[in-house]
Amino acid sequence: MLGLGLASSHAPALFRPAEVWPQIYAAIPEYMKGSQPHTAIDETPTVIQSYIDRINAGFAVLQEKLESFKPDALVILGDDQGDMFAKSMMPAICVYTGSELWGTLAVPYLDEDPKSMIIKLKVHQGIANHLLEGLFKKGFDPAYSEIQRPIGRPEHGASHAMIHPMPKLMPALDIPIVPVFLNEYFPPMPTAKRCWQLGKAIRSILDTYPGKVAIYASGGLSHDPTGPRAGWVDEPLDRWFLERIAKNEHNLLKSLFTFDSAALNGGTGELRAWISVASAMDSHAEIVDYFASSHAKIGCGFAYWSRDEK
Repeated sequence: MLGLGLASSHAPALFRPAEVWPQIYAAIPEYMKGSQPHTAIDETPTVIQSYIDRINAGFAVLQEKLESFKPDALVILGDDQGDMFAKSMMPAICVYTGSELWGTLAVPYLDEDPKSMIIKLKVHQGIANHLLEGLFKKGFDPAYSEIQRPIGRPEHGASHAMIHPMPKLMPALDIPIVPVFLNEYFPPMPTAKRCWQLGKAIRSILDTYPGKVAIYASGGLSHDPTGPRAGWVDEPLDRWFLERIAKNEHNLLKSLFTFDSAALNGGTGELRAWISVASAMDSHAEIVDYFASSHAKIGCGFAYWSRDEK
């Protein structure tokens, strides 16, 4: 049965010390920095450290919820940004059913060696195949992969959505995962309504599993890390979104991405995973924390859902 939902941002800065944040911000092309209404100049080392403290506290809350729930598996919904997939093959939804998923904690633009930072995660193949087969019965046509063969960035393995948050959520890396890749970055992408329907289907399928399952949305909130809005965060959008899931009004999110908006492009498309998890949990989300950072280039949020709190 599906009993716990988690969600958090996964920007690289969230997993790096304060002294690295200026280097992350410096990756924004100089011509973009002068045209954005961001306030990186106000983010002093003290402010950055306060953000890191909040990040660690946010992940600590999610980690505690996960440890207390003791699930048989953690279903992860997240995007791929050209690591596992490429233009030769870009599935809208892909369930990974192999026995193990590996990836690196390295960040390409920080000149880190991907081979030196690889972690491996056990996959719960029973639940993965149960979910895959159930999605077909529910009218979805997902791709699936049983052999990990990254075609985008072979040396990086799985995308950071699946890899970077795991040492924070489960330091022992001892909970089997079920990776579900959503295309949230490369048009055309699933609509918000389709992601809402996906969440409903996942809930129905996992509720037929006799054990305990948790689900995690990896990514968001508003950000455009390498695009024309890099460093700028749409705080009104983020706060509106968080208020909807806190009030269990996730059905109102179905209209997102049905209109052309610069703020909804780029990494903000990762809200699709949050919509799916909110729909699957169908209860009031507890918003743990939210802040916007130009250095981290992200609207950083943490939330969780418990079915028994509906």
